[in-house]
Amino acid sequence: MELKLYLVRNKISITDFSVRIGCNRSYLSEIINGAKMPGKRLAKDIEEATNGEVTAKELLQVKNE
Repeated sequence: MELKLYLVRNKISITDFSVRIGCNRSYLSEIINGAKMPGKRLAKDIEEATNGEVTAKELLQVKNE
């Protein structure tokens, strides 16, 4: 599942989620919008915070344009 969809479905703001995972809000926003990729540790933190609904593997895949 995409992180953006996870946040919408669970009614979690980007700000709240960024605090939960210890990430800068603007950096998380860039990850959500596809402008940046998270590092391996942050991807794993996101996976853990979403109880595996958003996987590190999904976050680290390069998207074809």
